[in-house]
Amino acid sequence: MDADADFRAVLAVDCGIERTRVSLVDVVEENEFRLVAQCELPSTVDPPLADVTIAVRQAIAELEGCTGRRLLEDGRLRIPQGRDGQGVDALVATCSAGGPLPILVLAVTSDITARSAIRALEGTYAVPFRVVTMDEALQNDPLAETPQEDEVWWKTLERLSPGGILLVGGVDSGNIAPVRALARLLAEALPPCPTRPEHEAPRPPLPVIYAGNRRAQEAVQRYLAEQVDLRLTENVRPRMHEENLQPARQEIARLYEEQVLRNLPGYEELASWAQGSVQMPYMGLQLAARFLASYHRRRVLAVDLGSASTAIVWAAGEECGRAVLGQFGLGYGLARLLARRGAGRIRRWLPFSISEEEVRTRVLNRYLRPRTLPTTVEDILLQQALAREALAEAWARVQEEAGQPEIVVATGGGLARMPRPVQAALALLDVLTPSGENPTGLVELYLDRSCLLPSVGALAMLNPDAAACVLLRDALWYLGPCLVPLGRAKPGAPALSLELEYANEMRQQVEVRWGDVVLIPFRMGEEAHLTVRPARGVYVGQGRPGEQLTTRGGETVRGGALGLIVDARGRPLFLPEAEEERQGLLRNWLRRCGAYTEDELAELRYQPPEEMVSDAATAV
Repeated sequence: MDADADFRAVLAVDCGIERTRVSLVDVVEENEFRLVAQCELPSTVDPPLADVTIAVRQAIAELEGCTGRRLLEDGRLRIPQGRDGQGVDALVATCSAGGPLPILVLAVTSDITARSAIRALEGTYAVPFRVVTMDEALQNDPLAETPQEDEVWWKTLERLSPGGILLVGGVDSGNIAPVRALARLLAEALPPCPTRPEHEAPRPPLPVIYAGNRRAQEAVQRYLAEQVDLRLTENVRPRMHEENLQPARQEIARLYEEQVLRNLPGYEELASWAQGSVQMPYMGLQLAARFLASYHRRRVLAVDLGSASTAIVWAAGEECGRAVLGQFGLGYGLARLLARRGAGRIRRWLPFSISEEEVRTRVLNRYLRPRTLPTTVEDILLQQALAREALAEAWARVQEEAGQPEIVVATGGGLARMPRPVQAALALLDVLTPSGENPTGLVELYLDRSCLLPSVGALAMLNPDAAACVLLRDALWYLGPCLVPLGRAKPGAPALSLELEYANEMRQQVEVRWGDVVLIPFRMGEEAHLTVRPARGVYVGQGRPGEQLTTRGGETVRGGALGLIVDARGRPLFLPEAEEERQGLLRNWLRRCGAYTEDELAELRYQPPEEMVSDAATAV
């Protein structure tokens, strides 16, 4: 590691819509980069303060107090760091405080190309505002005297400020006539530019990104170039079985910066402080996932659950992918989360009696007060049920291409702020349901308690050595390995027995029953050989049913903050349809793994069932 790099002391700023974090990274003992201090404060993007830099300045001032360093001078950063250790060499920044960018999708048909367009949008902070196909556009022709619907598609164009249009259709070798017709319909539908007084600036033209049939670009330009801010990029679906999302995503990201970020009060000043451009947090998440996949040579899944958005990234070798759901989080994004997932799905994770209407009311009340923290056990459980549904929606976007993760990394306030780390681990296991179908049968869980991953990605663009060191030494808190036995067995029947053999030749033997999720004591950082003996009909990793698995080939298992987790609930995970049985099962899981105490569960509204029925169940 080159500790003599130009940039040693760096401030990493992450401005979210709800929280602002400032982290100080510097070279410490043993000539390595480490996180020296961090301050987190409520963001100041909303009125009455309405300036993102106010929270940043306040956080830097608090860092000065706790580190004894002078970082500001006359309201400005002291750059570069002096010989006396005062000041910093650079500042890097990420920002997602502006909320989503609504985009209207115009597609020839609603099938393959339209789905690719939505996937392109959901790789950024843009939100599909509406999808309009050729059929709908023809049925509600802008030149028709009487439209067939009150809310016709072309009337929504006036509301796309900020916002824009993503126009797609056809493969590169296909017929250009449908795309040409759609471009003509859009040209006819564009609202006339309103007359404005001379002293007012003209309204900027509507941005239109064309990412369709390459051969139709000339026709699209002929119809639209003089009326809109037309941006041509590569086709999102150049061939029937080939998807090309990155060029469109880059153009959408540029549009988001122009229309959302640059209009944030204080953003231009923040950008002037930053070394390099201000990045989107999901870019840092993707860089971190790719580094970890290369470093460990394993398949990595990283999730970021925030107040206004949910992001999920996977990486394996040179391949990677992501989904970003804007306006879909646990605070400012609750309205869309509730509308998309529904109160019924949220309610299924709650181990107490509550109606769907009450779930809906509680969620909407929290949406009106997004910065309110849960105070009761029921409120915390509801918040964690919402977290599961947000993760489930994001996971569904990438599950097919991501495959089964071997390492899961969690960040964002929605997971990092859970009262106990085991609650975050259980939420990940409930939704991602990793199968452990790899040579070891283990899945490693990490929690980014300081929400550093977005900043680490920004730091990597400036000093890769510093970013790698902070990521491995400070950002990732190892929750532990999770062993996932698969197969079939009756609830309560033996699932497996395991043995941990430590370096001092001490042995620990444990039996686990089917249907349980338990934590096996295993000191953090300690290593041991693991031997697993599955019961008949049960298998682990890539073994056969009943086949013993052992790590004695030279590898060992390392204990985490939660020890060793064994999730013997089977795959796929099932929740009973009967309410009392489902609540009882959820309570058992929470109790067995220590997510909640007996006293906390006793506070909940619950009528235990007279007789447990295990056959009626629904897949998660």
